[in-house]
Amino acid sequence: MQTLMQYQHALATSFSSVLGKSLFWLGSAQVLGRIVRLASSIIIARLLTPEIFGQVAIILTTFEIICTPTRRISSAALIKMDDEQLKQSLHAANQVNRLAACTAFVAMSLLSWPLAIYFNDSQLILPMILMATSYLLLPLGMLYAAMNLRANKMRIVGRAVLWQTLFDGMLTAIFALLGLGIWAIILPKIIVIFIWIGVHRYHNPLPEAFTPQVEKQACGQHLSRFLLSPTSIVSTRARSILSFGLQVGLSDLAIVLRQNIDYILVGSLLGIEALGVYFFAFNASLGISLGLVQSYGTALYSHLCQSSDKSKSQHQTASNQYSHIQHKYVQSLKFIMLLTVPIIGLQALLAPLYVPFIYGQKWLDAGAIPIFILLCLSGLVRPLGEAASQYLISIGKSKFNLACNSGFTLILIAVISVSSQFGLQGVALGVLLVHLILMPGLTLYIQSNLIRPNDCKVDH
Repeated sequence: MQTLMQYQHALATSFSSVLGKSLFWLGSAQVLGRIVRLASSIIIARLLTPEIFGQVAIILTTFEIICTPTRRISSAALIKMDDEQLKQSLHAANQVNRLAACTAFVAMSLLSWPLAIYFNDSQLILPMILMATSYLLLPLGMLYAAMNLRANKMRIVGRAVLWQTLFDGMLTAIFALLGLGIWAIILPKIIVIFIWIGVHRYHNPLPEAFTPQVEKQACGQHLSRFLLSPTSIVSTRARSILSFGLQVGLSDLAIVLRQNIDYILVGSLLGIEALGVYFFAFNASLGISLGLVQSYGTALYSHLCQSSDKSKSQHQTASNQYSHIQHKYVQSLKFIMLLTVPIIGLQALLAPLYVPFIYGQKWLDAGAIPIFILLCLSGLVRPLGEAASQYLISIGKSKFNLACNSGFTLILIAVISVSSQFGLQGVALGVLLVHLILMPGLTLYIQSNLIRPNDCKVDH
């Protein structure tokens, strides 16, 4: 009883902070959305085959890997700017957004062909190209989303996530019941981007210094000019934003590769049907907890940047400024672990009871439950990696963050390549052990070696 009271007190104390409130809005949106997605996943798990899940895993993993470097390509720099710098940089940021979106569209469209050849599945091509068109829509909302993040309006950011997820889940269930197969999962993810754009743009005007001329330019014009001369459409200010955004984007890409490399290797080494079972187990076990972790990372970066700006405005020393950021980082770790550990522990404990009941006997026959439990347990330490990455970026150590995540990914590749010889359970066990060893290790290294005042400097 005393332990429970201490847990409740610690959680309430954390929620009294700005970060706690931000995570409340983002996290609650993720949880509510995941509940609807859970309902839709029950339907599609009963209607769709492991082979279709394997195809979806390939498409969505490719989309996520390509999309990740573009998400913060401009917002990471805009969030750290003061008001005057922001007004002068919006045109340039929009240039960067459109360039990144067009590049991502071309990359995924071209990649559909070699992937279809490699997996001997021509049905991958059209869904991948259609999914790639969603990149071209993102610049319509990216600046507005950056303004909400910069102002710490996490209630609006959470609302965008919630409505996007709700409609995604509902449309997926409806389309699956209509017998659309793989399109039941792909089409909703494109449609709901308009919801994300609308929520971020609603009652959220950009500063007056920004005019819509750049926004109204056709993406095809940018693309044709880019193909002729890659630097011709990028201004000097845009290059500065792009330089910083690429550092952050590559760091984020390394994280996504770390999180998705198991999909790629399982599909390559064990086949598309085995990938479907693994993809189901991963999303069913880590769906809610990873949603919370991603929300935590989004809130933490904005929170740490705001803390840094506040310290500068009060003319504090670099040491005091760094101590302030360090304190926020440590407190955030306590909060997210208090929140996620009980959820994940209970989920893993009850998995043998509810997985076959909710999702169907075929997943039990496919051996998904041991994989489900092992992957679920790996979620216990995943928040440590997210916190470390956002902390390193906020203090200007994005290069070190990139190196850490790249090294982690290489180790994961080696472990999965060996453990795949023992089937899907071997892969899941390898993923669990790597996370249990390396995530806490990175956190201890940061606290022992990188907590110094001069670490506030930004990479140049």
